[in-house]
Amino acid sequence: MQASTSAASARKLAMDPEEWKVRVDLAAAFRLAALQGWDELLFAHLSARVPGHPNQFLMHPAAILFEEVTASNLHKLDEHCNHVEPSDELPHKFAFPFHKGIYDAFPQAQCVVHLHTKYVTAVAMQEQGLIPGNQYALWLGPIGYHDYEGLLSTDEEGQRLAKNFGNKQIVLQRGHGFVLWGHTIHEAYMLAFLVIRACETQVRSMAGGIEPYVPPQNVLDATIGQARIITDGNAPFNQMTWRALLRKLDRDAPDYKS
Repeated sequence: MQASTSAASARKLAMDPEEWKVRVDLAAAFRLAALQGWDELLFAHLSARVPGHPNQFLMHPAAILFEEVTASNLHKLDEHCNHVEPSDELPHKFAFPFHKGIYDAFPQAQCVVHLHTKYVTAVAMQEQGLIPGNQYALWLGPIGYHDYEGLLSTDEEGQRLAKNFGNKQIVLQRGHGFVLWGHTIHEAYMLAFLVIRACETQVRSMAGGIEPYVPPQNVLDATIGQARIITDGNAPFNQMTWRALLRKLDRDAPDYKS
């Protein structure tokens, strides 16, 4: 452990500080997702763009769990999913194409999150999708949808997926899960939290077989703007929440920064 810590410290000193900060934040997002139970064996994945290098990306090795991710063990990949720095570990080649498609379509995207928690997958299976009836869904506003195309993603599917975002940041993947992008890692994490809570609430409310409540259109429109204090990564509440979550990790899993 001491040798590993020393190696991580040496790597941090040799690295651009902005890249190291993004690595720490991305590792934090992985660990927080694990603590929330959002991970799923080796199937889900997160990524971030390397600061100053728009065609380089950070992802976790394909063979490690979310709870094992640290700032120093994240892979740095080029636009073809090749290692920028030598590594014997497998990169996420089966997932990379749709991450890349989103980054290509949205230059402002700095983080992509793909998860398939149970309730989100359940809502993604429903014809009506996410209903703007609970507060979490109201805060998110309209989202996009992408039909299931199979287990492995391709460059072409990545491009089709990106188009289904339109001017939105979240897409439900039919029968699969969801993918979203954020201007920052902490913004992406907050959006993921809201999507998951919105779908959990919708599925549980439908158990009673009652027609869901949906506010009038003027309330729907107003709420989206009001919710920017939560969903916007530059908003103080969003940043305060992220700092609070990092304090939790510093107590519960401090090795994420190694």
